[in-house]
Amino acid sequence: MRSVIAALVIRLKISWGATRGPPYLQGGLLQGWYAPNITGETRRGIGEWSIEKLVAYLKTGANTYTVASGGMGEEVVHSSSHMTEADLDAVAVYLLSVKPAVRQSPLPLAATDPRMTAGQALYKDNCAPCHTDAGTGAARLFPRLAGSPAVHADDPTTLIRTMLYGSRAAATDGAPTGPMMPAFLWRLGDAQVAAVITYIRNAWGNAASPVSTHQVREIKSEPSAG
Repeated sequence: MRSVIAALVIRLKISWGATRGPPYLQGGLLQGWYAPNITGETRRGIGEWSIEKLVAYLKTGANTYTVASGGMGEEVVHSSSHMTEADLDAVAVYLLSVKPAVRQSPLPLAATDPRMTAGQALYKDNCAPCHTDAGTGAARLFPRLAGSPAVHADDPTTLIRTMLYGSRAAATDGAPTGPMMPAFLWRLGDAQVAAVITYIRNAWGNAASPVSTHQVREIKSEPSAG
């Protein structure tokens, strides 16, 4: 059993929790994306998830919080979706037991901040039809943004890339739909992308650093962009 856990944790580090940087399983840049924190940290990690919800995510690629896409989608399709419930349960127990030191969260931007008012309008027009005005998403189809560890990530790279280039969720026997988020590169300018992500990172109780136009342009200039 320990060897099974160790093997899957290594795969998760590569596809979901990253391998770069000293904080164990707390995320990092990987192949142009920012793999999220997969520890039991309650705000930036998956500490709010139950064992059952984490097992469902690893088995099907979807739960009431989010859906797997990109490198994590590949991991689910080709690896964890084929594992036994007992092995997945053991992995879930282990990941949720990893408790890093508590870090202070930033204060959210004020709702009256110009970046927030601009971002809210853009969100309502472009994102709310799927993710809802309250950021609650649709279970097993559209990720929840309110309280999302990915939204609270220290590095907004994944949010920026997803907004620019879109993403497709994994399709498995347990979650066969594989919904797709469209790209907004053609529709929104750099400042608009920065504003809407800043809004998402600071609405509905979320609190994370704002995103700048410069950060969006950096992502677009990368050779692997898109």
